[in-house]
Amino acid sequence: MRWRRRRRLEGLINFRDLGGLPAAGGAIRPGRLFRSDSLAYATESDAAHLVKDLRLATVIDLRGEHEVTQLGRGPLAAAAVDYVSAPITDVSGATDLVGHYIAMLAEKGDVLAGAVRLLTRPATLPAVFHCEAGCDRTGVLAAVVLSLLGVPDEVIAADYAATAAAMPRIHERVAVVVDRLGLPPRPASVLDWIPQAAMMLETLELAKDRWGSIQDWAHVHGLKDDDLSALRAALVA
Repeated sequence: MRWRRRRRLEGLINFRDLGGLPAAGGAIRPGRLFRSDSLAYATESDAAHLVKDLRLATVIDLRGEHEVTQLGRGPLAAAAVDYVSAPITDVSGATDLVGHYIAMLAEKGDVLAGAVRLLTRPATLPAVFHCEAGCDRTGVLAAVVLSLLGVPDEVIAADYAATAAAMPRIHERVAVVVDRLGLPPRPASVLDWIPQAAMMLETLELAKDRWGSIQDWAHVHGLKDDDLSALRAALVA
Protein backbone atom coordinates (compact mmCIF):
# COMPACT_ATOMS: atom_id res chain seq x y z
CA MET A 1 0.00 0.00 0.00
CA ARG A 2 1.32 3.48 -0.82
CA TRP A 3 0.47 6.94 0.37
CA ARG A 4 1.59 9.53 -2.13
CA ARG A 5 3.44 12.51 -0.72
CA ARG A 6 4.68 14.55 -3.64
CA ARG A 7 7.34 16.14 -1.50
CA ARG A 8 8.20 16.67 2.13
CA LEU A 9 6.45 19.75 3.44
CA GLU A 10 8.12 22.16 5.84
CA GLY A 11 5.43 22.88 8.40
CA LEU A 12 2.85 20.15 7.84
CA ILE A 13 3.88 16.88 9.47
CA ASN A 14 0.77 14.74 8.96
CA PHE A 15 -0.24 15.59 5.40
CA ARG A 16 -0.90 12.80 2.93
CA ASP A 17 -2.67 12.00 -0.31
CA LEU A 18 -5.37 9.36 0.00
CA GLY A 19 -4.91 8.60 -3.68
CA GLY A 20 -3.87 5.09 -4.62
CA LEU A 21 -5.77 3.30 -1.88
CA PRO A 22 -7.80 0.37 -3.25
CA ALA A 23 -11.52 1.06 -3.50
CA ALA A 24 -14.58 -0.65 -4.93
CA GLY A 25 -14.19 -0.69 -8.70
CA GLY A 26 -10.64 0.67 -8.75
CA ALA A 27 -8.55 2.96 -6.58
CA ILE A 28 -8.84 6.45 -5.19
CA ARG A 29 -7.66 8.99 -7.74
CA PRO A 30 -4.29 10.51 -6.81
CA GLY A 31 -4.19 14.21 -6.17
CA ARG A 32 -7.90 14.59 -5.43
CA LEU A 33 -8.25 14.17 -1.68
CA PHE A 34 -5.76 14.90 1.08
CA ARG A 35 -5.80 14.73 4.88
CA SER A 36 -3.60 16.83 7.11
CA ASP A 37 -2.73 18.31 10.44
CA SER A 38 -3.76 21.95 10.86
CA LEU A 39 -2.95 24.12 7.86
CA ALA A 40 -2.14 26.88 10.35
CA TYR A 41 1.31 25.23 10.48
CA ALA A 42 1.88 25.50 6.72
CA THR A 43 4.78 27.69 5.65
CA GLU A 44 4.53 30.07 2.72
CA SER A 45 6.37 27.47 0.65
CA ASP A 46 3.93 24.75 1.72
CA ALA A 47 0.97 26.96 0.80
CA ALA A 48 2.44 27.72 -2.61
CA HIS A 49 2.94 24.01 -3.25
CA LEU A 50 -0.63 23.16 -2.27
CA VAL A 51 -2.12 25.89 -4.44
CA LYS A 52 0.19 25.92 -7.46
CA ASP A 53 1.34 22.31 -7.69
CA LEU A 54 -1.55 20.37 -6.15
CA ARG A 55 -4.13 22.91 -7.40
CA LEU A 56 -5.99 22.78 -4.11
CA ALA A 57 -9.56 24.05 -4.45
CA THR A 58 -11.11 23.51 -1.00
CA VAL A 59 -10.07 23.37 2.65
CA ILE A 60 -12.45 21.63 5.08
CA ASP A 61 -11.52 22.69 8.62
CA LEU A 62 -12.81 20.41 11.38
CA ARG A 63 -11.53 22.62 14.20
CA GLY A 64 -13.82 24.62 16.44
CA GLU A 65 -14.25 28.39 16.34
CA HIS A 66 -12.07 28.90 19.43
CA GLU A 67 -9.23 26.90 17.88
CA VAL A 68 -9.43 28.83 14.62
CA THR A 69 -9.57 32.19 16.41
CA GLN A 70 -6.64 31.44 18.71
CA LEU A 71 -4.44 29.46 16.33
CA GLY A 72 -5.34 30.95 12.95
CA ARG A 73 -5.58 29.50 9.47
CA GLY A 74 -2.05 30.04 8.22
CA PRO A 75 -0.97 31.44 4.85
CA LEU A 76 -3.70 29.62 2.92
CA ALA A 77 -6.19 32.06 4.45
CA ALA A 78 -4.99 34.57 1.86
CA ALA A 79 -5.07 32.13 -1.06
CA ALA A 80 -7.79 31.75 -3.68
CA VAL A 81 -9.02 28.53 -2.08
CA ASP A 82 -12.53 27.89 -0.75
CA TYR A 83 -12.62 27.55 3.03
CA VAL A 84 -15.35 25.50 4.71
CA SER A 85 -15.75 25.37 8.49
CA ALA A 86 -17.11 22.00 9.64
CA PRO A 87 -16.43 22.03 13.38
CA ILE A 88 -16.34 18.75 15.26
CA THR A 89 -16.42 19.96 18.87
CA ASP A 90 -18.34 19.51 22.11
CA VAL A 91 -18.62 15.75 21.75
CA SER A 92 -19.79 13.84 24.82
CA GLY A 93 -17.11 12.47 27.06
CA ALA A 94 -16.04 8.86 26.61
CA THR A 95 -13.78 6.60 28.61
CA ASP A 96 -11.60 5.81 25.59
CA LEU A 97 -10.86 7.10 22.10
CA VAL A 98 -12.91 4.45 20.34
CA GLY A 99 -15.92 5.58 22.35
CA HIS A 100 -15.05 9.17 21.45
CA TYR A 101 -14.99 8.28 17.75
CA ILE A 102 -18.39 6.61 17.98
CA ALA A 103 -19.70 9.70 19.78
CA MET A 104 -18.46 11.82 16.88
CA LEU A 105 -20.38 9.66 14.42
CA ALA A 106 -23.50 9.83 16.56
CA GLU A 107 -23.47 13.46 17.66
CA LYS A 108 -21.72 15.17 14.76
CA GLY A 109 -23.08 12.99 11.99
CA ASP A 110 -24.73 15.90 10.21
CA VAL A 111 -21.46 17.83 10.12
CA LEU A 112 -19.52 14.82 8.87
CA ALA A 113 -22.18 14.04 6.27
CA GLY A 114 -22.07 17.66 5.13
CA ALA A 115 -18.33 17.34 4.54
CA VAL A 116 -18.92 14.17 2.54
CA ARG A 117 -21.56 15.94 0.47
CA LEU A 118 -19.05 18.65 -0.43
CA LEU A 119 -16.70 16.02 -1.81
CA THR A 120 -19.36 14.83 -4.27
CA ARG A 121 -19.02 18.10 -6.20
CA PRO A 122 -16.23 18.09 -8.80
CA ALA A 123 -15.60 21.82 -8.32
CA THR A 124 -14.68 21.14 -4.68
CA LEU A 125 -11.72 18.99 -5.67
CA PRO A 126 -8.85 18.74 -5.04
CA ALA A 127 -9.69 19.10 -1.36
CA VAL A 128 -7.96 18.71 1.98
CA PHE A 129 -9.59 18.16 5.35
CA HIS A 130 -7.87 18.69 8.67
CA CYS A 131 -8.26 19.24 12.40
CA GLU A 132 -5.42 20.16 14.78
CA ALA A 133 -3.24 17.05 14.77
CA GLY A 134 -4.83 15.36 11.77
CA CYS A 135 -5.54 12.24 13.81
CA ASP A 136 -8.88 12.00 15.62
CA ARG A 137 -11.45 14.20 13.90
CA THR A 138 -9.59 13.89 10.62
CA GLY A 139 -9.26 10.15 11.14
CA VAL A 140 -13.00 9.72 11.65
CA LEU A 141 -13.88 11.70 8.52
CA ALA A 142 -11.25 9.80 6.55
CA ALA A 143 -12.70 6.50 7.75
CA VAL A 144 -16.20 7.56 6.70
CA VAL A 145 -15.15 8.70 3.23
CA LEU A 146 -12.92 5.70 2.61
CA SER A 147 -15.58 3.27 3.77
CA LEU A 148 -18.17 4.88 1.50
CA LEU A 149 -15.72 4.42 -1.37
CA GLY A 150 -15.38 0.72 -0.64
CA VAL A 151 -11.88 0.81 0.82
CA PRO A 152 -11.33 -2.34 2.95
CA ASP A 153 -11.44 -1.84 6.71
CA GLU A 154 -7.85 -3.06 7.09
CA VAL A 155 -6.64 -0.40 4.66
CA ILE A 156 -8.66 2.31 6.43
CA ALA A 157 -7.11 1.22 9.73
CA ALA A 158 -3.61 1.25 8.24
CA ASP A 159 -4.15 4.79 6.97
CA TYR A 160 -5.28 5.83 10.46
CA ALA A 161 -2.20 4.22 12.01
CA ALA A 162 0.11 5.96 9.52
CA THR A 163 -0.20 9.05 11.72
CA ALA A 164 1.99 7.27 14.30
CA ALA A 165 5.11 8.40 12.44
CA ALA A 166 4.22 12.04 13.16
CA MET A 167 3.16 11.60 16.78
CA PRO A 168 6.38 12.71 18.53
CA ARG A 169 6.17 16.13 16.86
CA ILE A 170 2.39 16.23 17.24
CA HIS A 171 2.71 15.69 21.00
CA GLU A 172 5.16 18.61 21.18
CA ARG A 173 2.67 20.82 19.38
CA VAL A 174 -0.24 19.67 21.52
CA ALA A 175 1.55 20.83 24.67
CA VAL A 176 1.93 24.31 23.15
CA VAL A 177 -1.67 24.40 21.88
CA VAL A 178 -3.08 23.31 25.25
CA ASP A 179 -1.24 26.18 26.90
CA ARG A 180 -2.37 28.74 24.30
CA LEU A 181 -5.99 27.66 24.57
CA GLY A 182 -5.89 27.77 28.37
CA LEU A 183 -6.68 24.07 28.76
CA PRO A 184 -5.47 21.88 31.62
CA PRO A 185 -2.20 20.02 30.93
CA ARG A 186 -2.60 16.62 29.34
CA PRO A 187 -1.58 13.59 31.43
CA ALA A 188 1.56 11.72 30.42
CA SER A 189 -0.52 8.76 29.24
CA VAL A 190 -2.17 10.99 26.63
CA LEU A 191 1.08 12.60 25.54
CA ASP A 192 2.64 9.17 24.99
CA TRP A 193 -0.33 7.82 23.02
CA ILE A 194 0.17 6.47 19.47
CA PRO A 195 -2.69 5.59 17.07
CA GLN A 196 -2.98 1.88 16.30
CA ALA A 197 -4.84 0.13 13.51
CA ALA A 198 -6.80 -1.97 16.01
CA MET A 199 -8.50 1.14 17.35
CA MET A 200 -9.94 2.08 13.98
CA LEU A 201 -10.93 -1.51 13.26
CA GLU A 202 -12.85 -1.56 16.55
CA THR A 203 -14.47 1.78 15.69
CA LEU A 204 -15.67 0.46 12.33
CA GLU A 205 -17.02 -2.72 13.92
CA LEU A 206 -18.91 -0.78 16.58
CA ALA A 207 -20.30 1.56 13.92
CA LYS A 208 -21.59 -1.45 11.98
CA ASP A 209 -23.14 -2.88 15.14
CA ARG A 210 -24.95 0.40 15.76
CA TRP A 211 -25.96 1.52 12.25
CA GLY A 212 -25.59 -1.61 10.10
CA SER A 213 -22.88 -0.13 7.88
CA ILE A 214 -21.24 3.21 7.20
CA GLN A 215 -23.56 3.47 4.20
CA ASP A 216 -26.52 3.07 6.55
CA TRP A 217 -25.00 5.71 8.84
CA ALA A 218 -24.75 8.02 5.82
CA HIS A 219 -28.41 7.48 4.96
CA VAL A 220 -29.43 8.26 8.55
CA HIS A 221 -27.62 11.58 8.24
CA GLY A 222 -29.21 12.63 4.99
CA LEU A 223 -26.91 11.33 2.29
CA LYS A 224 -28.75 9.75 -0.63
CA ASP A 225 -27.67 6.96 -2.93
CA ASP A 226 -27.12 9.59 -5.63
CA ASP A 227 -24.70 11.38 -3.29
CA LEU A 228 -22.74 8.19 -2.70
CA SER A 229 -22.62 7.46 -6.44
CA ALA A 230 -21.38 10.99 -7.08
CA LEU A 231 -18.71 10.56 -4.40
CA ARG A 232 -17.44 7.41 -6.09
CA ALA A 233 -17.51 9.04 -9.52
CA ALA A 234 -15.49 11.99 -8.24
CA LEU A 235 -12.85 10.05 -6.33
CA VAL A 236 -12.50 6.52 -7.75
CA ALA A 237 -11.01 5.48 -11.07
